[in-house]
Amino acid sequence: MKYEPGIDGLRAVSVGAVFLFHAGVVSGGFIGVDVFFVISGYLITALALAEIDRTDRLALGSFWARRARRLLPAMLLVCAAVLGYSVIEGGEAMQRVGRDVGYALLYVANWGQVGQGRDYFALYESPSLLEHAWSLAVEEQFYLVWPIVLVVVLRVAGTQRVRSAVAGVAVAVAAGSVVLATVLASDEGQGLSRLYFGTDTRAAGLAVGATAGAMGLRRAHRSRTADIAGLVSVLGLVAFAVTLRGDERWLYGPGFLMIALLSVTAMWAATSDGIVQQVLSNRMLVGIGRVSYGVYLWHWPVIVVLDAERTGLSGIALGALWVAVTALLTAASWFAVERNAPMPKLAAPHRGVGYAIGVGALVVGATVVSAAENQRVDDAPFAIPPAVTTLLTSSPVSTASGPGESTPDAELPTTSLVAPSTAEATASTVAEATASTVALPNRPLRVQIIGDSVAESLTSQQITEIATGRFGEVTVRNDGQIACSMVRAGKWWLLDDSQLGDPQDCRGADRFGDAVDAFEPDVVYLLFGWPGVGGGRELDDGSVIRPCEAGFDDRWRFEYQAMIRRFEESATVVFSSVAPPAIPIADRRPGTGCLNTASDELDGNRFDYSNWLCPDGDCEASAGLRSDGIHFRNSAELQEQVLQALLDQVLPAAGY
Repeated sequence: MKYEPGIDGLRAVSVGAVFLFHAGVVSGGFIGVDVFFVISGYLITALALAEIDRTDRLALGSFWARRARRLLPAMLLVCAAVLGYSVIEGGEAMQRVGRDVGYALLYVANWGQVGQGRDYFALYESPSLLEHAWSLAVEEQFYLVWPIVLVVVLRVAGTQRVRSAVAGVAVAVAAGSVVLATVLASDEGQGLSRLYFGTDTRAAGLAVGATAGAMGLRRAHRSRTADIAGLVSVLGLVAFAVTLRGDERWLYGPGFLMIALLSVTAMWAATSDGIVQQVLSNRMLVGIGRVSYGVYLWHWPVIVVLDAERTGLSGIALGALWVAVTALLTAASWFAVERNAPMPKLAAPHRGVGYAIGVGALVVGATVVSAAENQRVDDAPFAIPPAVTTLLTSSPVSTASGPGESTPDAELPTTSLVAPSTAEATASTVAEATASTVALPNRPLRVQIIGDSVAESLTSQQITEIATGRFGEVTVRNDGQIACSMVRAGKWWLLDDSQLGDPQDCRGADRFGDAVDAFEPDVVYLLFGWPGVGGGRELDDGSVIRPCEAGFDDRWRFEYQAMIRRFEESATVVFSSVAPPAIPIADRRPGTGCLNTASDELDGNRFDYSNWLCPDGDCEASAGLRSDGIHFRNSAELQEQVLQALLDQVLPAAGY
């Protein structure tokens, strides 16, 4: 198969678009990945079919060995660098490096992103240094499966019809991917992470490229048609790169298919005599294209590590630094590792063993490092926040279910986890704030926690056991739901400009109503802590409302009061203020303060969760309680202490 320098030039343009996207320059530069998908599908299919034409067979072992030699050496180097950096950096980077390295080297990073629900929780974490490995995972999964498909098609169709049969299969794969993505995207409750990272929903580009590889790109000689089609396709791709956003649901299905068709047209023009081929065959572009894999691998860790905070730079100066460092690392990787990497083959089995040992050593090493750091954090002492004043502005609901009156001996203890010197004063404060006590029912007290992901993160399976050991006969149920919050109009518009639909059970006016009616709680504790940093809501008219804007805060206040009134019909309700998160991205946004102001105006039993978590605005005292500044870490010891401390104050606020 003849080498086409124009394809390398197209690679250079594509990786440049991705670089600019990650640098925050163009919103749609992520389509560079889709151009890569088309090129990969084309080259892999064309090379495999060329081998079939020569030998009437496809040697799978040799095919996969060539892929391993091309991809693994640089990936091993990057993962080793990420592991080393994470150990030096410590903290969150060290805690997750095992997961990140494992996903990257096993080429399942895209499904790992789906499993983590990246479009939601990534808001609260510093970016992973290997976050971009998802696209390499998609390609590697294609490299693993597609050659087997080709072998099967060859056996069924024979050598004479193999190209047309492969093209038919590729068209079917593209069509199936587009239909699946379109169906999933039509469900507003479907998270974008599943659509963006799924191999099946992103396979159209690879399949379109494979179709071109099977049919062959007929080189046009001095063709005006090739020039016009090439220029239109390139300009179309540039326009998409400048204007698109990844949260536009029309992309998933028809949109990415359109990008794939433009890409394959641009690739045809890049291999035909004409203006596009001449431009893309420029020596500098071809040089960048040949090392585009290294550029892609290194540019993202460079952008994350050398950020404005660490370097003190911004704008063009910071961008120039990113380009320079990426170029140096790419060149070092190419000349020292990639160009001279050994080819695994049966005659030299030690080479394949060496690659396997490298992968295994890095995965195991990174996993051990992460496990040790997570264990250290889990074993660290926690600074439990002190008790704070709770405000009772409405009378608790009586839950007595039998004859007789409660006695002081029957009342639940209200001991608080505070220093002995302050316990007496705190108990007095709580007692003064509580208007009355509530008669106990002739059964275990039922406490139901309702809220968003902050409430959901209190996931201890021993939650009832913890409460019973602290207060006596108490049954606690947690019905918190991720991304389920007060403002129901529209859909979430997140801080990274992506969108998130509400969970299915969170769309009606009577959210959580069925759960409360089924459990019949005595106390409902409302714990909503996310929206202050979660972006805003895009309304049906396309406008976006955010915390600190009347359109958002008024809806928040109205919906919250309606929920309190709904549950007060059968239980005593305690609602929380919004926690002021300590993460940098949230510190720059006033949303939590505005929503706390809105909650001050609500009528009901208010627990100052914000001040409890960050006394006097100082979140350092409670830093050990949270992995991301908002949600509680899933450690058995921590969960026990948090639940004890919370219930110690929620129940007195409810009158118990």
